[in-house]
Amino acid sequence: MTLPTHARTVIIGGGVIGCSIAYHLAREGRKDIVVLERSKLTSGTTWHAAGLVRRLRPSATLTKLINYSIDLYGELERETGQATGWTQTGSLTLASNQDRLTNIKRQVSLGRAFGLEAEVVDASRARDLWPLIEVDDVIGAVWSPSDGRVNPSDVALALSKGARARGVQIFEDTRVTGLQKIGGRISGVEVGDHVIEADEVVIACGLWSREVAAMAGAHMPLYACEHFYILTKPLPEVQALGKGAHLPTLNDQDAFLYARDDVEGLLVGSFEPHAKGLPLDRLPADFSFDLLDEDWDHFMPMMENALRRIPALEKAEVRMLLNGPESFTLDSQFMLGESPEVPGLFLMGGMNSTGIALAGGAGKAMAEWIIAGEPTMELNEADIRRFSPEMNVLGALEARIPEVLGRHYDNPFPGRSMETARGQRRSPIHAGLAAAGARFEARGGWERAVHFGGEAAHLPLTFGAPAWREQVGQEVETCRSGAAILDQSAFGKIMVQGPDACVFLNRLCAAQMDVPEGRITYTQILNAKGGVESDLTIQRHGPETYLLIVGANETVRVMQRMRDTRGDYRAEFTDVTSGYAILGLAGAQARDVLQATTNAAVPDLKRFYFAPVEIGLARGWAGRLSFTGEEGFELYIPADMAMAAYEALVAAGASHAGLYASGSLRIESGFRAFGHELTPGTTPLEAGLGAFCAMGTGFVGENALRDHKPERRIVSILFDDPAAIPLHDEPIYFDGKVVGQITSAAWSYRFGRSVALGLINAPLDLLETQDVLDGFEVEIACARYTVKASLKPAKVAFA
Repeated sequence: MTLPTHARTVIIGGGVIGCSIAYHLAREGRKDIVVLERSKLTSGTTWHAAGLVRRLRPSATLTKLINYSIDLYGELERETGQATGWTQTGSLTLASNQDRLTNIKRQVSLGRAFGLEAEVVDASRARDLWPLIEVDDVIGAVWSPSDGRVNPSDVALALSKGARARGVQIFEDTRVTGLQKIGGRISGVEVGDHVIEADEVVIACGLWSREVAAMAGAHMPLYACEHFYILTKPLPEVQALGKGAHLPTLNDQDAFLYARDDVEGLLVGSFEPHAKGLPLDRLPADFSFDLLDEDWDHFMPMMENALRRIPALEKAEVRMLLNGPESFTLDSQFMLGESPEVPGLFLMGGMNSTGIALAGGAGKAMAEWIIAGEPTMELNEADIRRFSPEMNVLGALEARIPEVLGRHYDNPFPGRSMETARGQRRSPIHAGLAAAGARFEARGGWERAVHFGGEAAHLPLTFGAPAWREQVGQEVETCRSGAAILDQSAFGKIMVQGPDACVFLNRLCAAQMDVPEGRITYTQILNAKGGVESDLTIQRHGPETYLLIVGANETVRVMQRMRDTRGDYRAEFTDVTSGYAILGLAGAQARDVLQATTNAAVPDLKRFYFAPVEIGLARGWAGRLSFTGEEGFELYIPADMAMAAYEALVAAGASHAGLYASGSLRIESGFRAFGHELTPGTTPLEAGLGAFCAMGTGFVGENALRDHKPERRIVSILFDDPAAIPLHDEPIYFDGKVVGQITSAAWSYRFGRSVALGLINAPLDLLETQDVLDGFEVEIACARYTVKASLKPAKVAFA
């Protein structure tokens, strides 16, 4: 077979991910697809994966993708004749402390939102299900009967066979040496001197994806680590199960272990706390079906854990210690989507040891994105646009990724934060906040102050009442009755200028942009289906000049959306995030404190207006709005003057508050947040924001909203029991049926119990006629709690 000179779609990588994307593109009717594999299909990482497939995951997106994968793997053999090795064995997850038990119970509750049943069992039942384990320290477990395993290479081969049957051309031993662009858009793939012109290119080449993406100037922040598991020779205890019988997959996350039977022996792997990063220059150029050197000194602490849990291993003869490379991302979620830097270049990788389980669903999601031009399902947590180019720094990846692997089995406590690669992006007032005792978390590369009081107010982490509750309560009170500085400098700032700036923004945004100078407009950017792509405020600074203020993780996606929407509009846009600080000043005394910093009069502003202001030695402008829902301002100050302004505010009596305080107040006020209440699959009408849509202006998504009758709504929720502590995604019940999920939650200092926002699909008729409706329940860690719900903000509805 000869390499073509043109293809509609070229996929680089013949592992399970590349084969899945090719299969799903072809199944959707896409023609003229080429797959290029540098070695042989399944080489690299796919062939040595453990093949474990667990349905229960900590998020809605992951659960949906994996459920699809399981259904697909069961069907592929019937379609292609190629076995996938899918075997439904079930899985058993152990807990040897109360926090672990709470965490796995939370996953059970989340699964029930999707109709997945799992059973919480005691140690005795766990021993019955996995007879080889020692359970003297086990306090509970979760049995998930619908989980299973596959043979990773067979899955990839089945997908490739299905793809070939639909006309996909697959070329092995074909190394890509370069990528070409025309006018900034991907245009071709170089294989030595040969060029394949392409309408779109997909990079799915595992460990090498970051380097291949860089050939086109695209950013793909992932990095490899060494990953270990042992294989034993046959064990009598496993042979005694009988021919064809299997043990469930065992997960002992407190011991950093997973295990399953393998050819009458055992496979035992680990996510060890102190992982080993792998610079790619350590791999030979022809690394294919190869492994890394055994490292028993490194693996021995995990082996000791395994011996304690599975005593039969003491008599086992180890066949090999397999050490294979896998790639991980900065936040332990995989990435997929169109490159924000290079149109037509699609990227997928960093599977974080879940590539086999996710391959089917994620490959389908990527194929649909390529065909539709945008995601067709909720993919925010995996969307590559969450990573800015600033995060693709090799030093940060080398420091952070081993920690990501090492914390793979950590309990996801509220307040948990990575410890490595810290301080990458700092606010202009970072030093002042640190001196004031800020506790920082790394979010999107930024150091964000979540509360004050330092380490003493933060630890220990727990799923119960957090250590910072009292401290944050003081900050909330300051936001109400005092004057609290809230550092919002991580928010994105995008300047839009040009003769067509107004009409361009009216096309881009749902609200009316033709407003007076000095006006601030709250709006959303929508997709063609009417879903929310971003939630932002826009300031009009002149006839042809606007400033967009977007969420801290939304800058990349907004810039891409603007690029895709601009067309022939005479408008330019520039990311000026690093040029300005934003200081929120919230509370009843905010105006007095601001006035005390200067002899110049603080302007008397109406809500959602802005004007120039002097703050001590600094000069900027003040906007009359507050994300807390309390009285206050947002102060926009050139970065080089921000410390001067901050020092003047502190000297005038301002105190401090962090993200936890503003989050509590936001939810009480019913303010929606992108990535929580607002997503690409949620419309403004479902979110109760229809009043902010200027119908008739021709904005993207308007047609979808015109006849849209919401069948889901965002509601405010108040818990009756102060002991209930929701976090996110918990299922909401009404009349015994799941009707939705929690989208945001926090402790309410106003009510002395938890408050939340949730998206529900019933009973909307009753909510429309009653200010407050009882009869709802929320399930947290397998326990049900009664709640009240309302379409109004909590601080209004439940007062």
